[in-house]
Amino acid sequence: HKLRIMPETNFHQLHIFHTVARLGSFSKAADDLSISQPAVSIQVRELEATLGAPLIHRLRRGLQLTDTGEAVFGYTQRIFALSEEMRSAVQDIQGLKAGRLTIGSSSTPGEYILPWAIGKFRKRYPGVEVSLAISNTQSIVERIIKHELDLGMAGATVSLPGLASFTYVEDEIVIIASPEHPIAMAGNVSMEDLIGQEFILREEGSATRHTAEEYLSKSGIAIKVNMELGSNEAVKRAVAAGLGLGVVSRYAVEPNTLIGFLTIVEVHGWDCHRPLTVFHRDDKNLPPAQKAFLEFLREQKPLPWEASEGDAP
Repeated sequence: HKLRIMPETNFHQLHIFHTVARLGSFSKAADDLSISQPAVSIQVRELEATLGAPLIHRLRRGLQLTDTGEAVFGYTQRIFALSEEMRSAVQDIQGLKAGRLTIGSSSTPGEYILPWAIGKFRKRYPGVEVSLAISNTQSIVERIIKHELDLGMAGATVSLPGLASFTYVEDEIVIIASPEHPIAMAGNVSMEDLIGQEFILREEGSATRHTAEEYLSKSGIAIKVNMELGSNEAVKRAVAAGLGLGVVSRYAVEPNTLIGFLTIVEVHGWDCHRPLTVFHRDDKNLPPAQKAFLEFLREQKPLPWEASEGDAP
């Protein structure tokens, strides 16, 4: 009997199918790959013809992978992870003269900690390209597990199977006010003075907000949430406009206090902290750029305002 061999599959077609399956949309895949949507559809159909089985159910709204499609997607995840591992191994041999690092972060470390750390890292390794995506912690974790991101940083402890993590720094959560706010002008502020005060907080789901509300609740302090905003910068501007008190990381506000834009309210008994955590896949064979960046973070722990003082001539 002659041995029947499946026709050779096209790596380009596998990549297109993988992108469609990963993003759950032909149009999103077309945007991600910078090709037309009809071109995406044609390549997927040709791959289905080569494999002799449908991979995707085209629905009125969206798509669904067939059982075969799910199996093939499992293989493409491994194929492209190995492809990236191969590329990284070549870069490792070349001595990290080139490389690519993809990082995900929640808003506070992504806006105020990581840009500084990345800048310091790229002075040492200028050939490494770095991209930083700011999102919620759950999304970052999922993308790391899917090999879409190399590592992440968040304002909370991250402890999940398949991930390794370490605390980068203990972040102090502080209360901020406009310099003209009665609380800021009073001096000698107690925890009880916060009761009934109007606060401007981040949106529900924010790690900064969760940490502050949990601390206030344990301290028996009830506040009024006057406004919810989607970013640290929006909170700071609303506070500066006199709309209420705010709660942010000290790293988010330190420069603003030096120029008198905002003030940190020193409250007797206030001691609110949370860990900023770095996390990544628990893999012994990490790409060299990722390995170098993790070692850099552990050893150097560059922080914006403290480090800038130390760098002064």
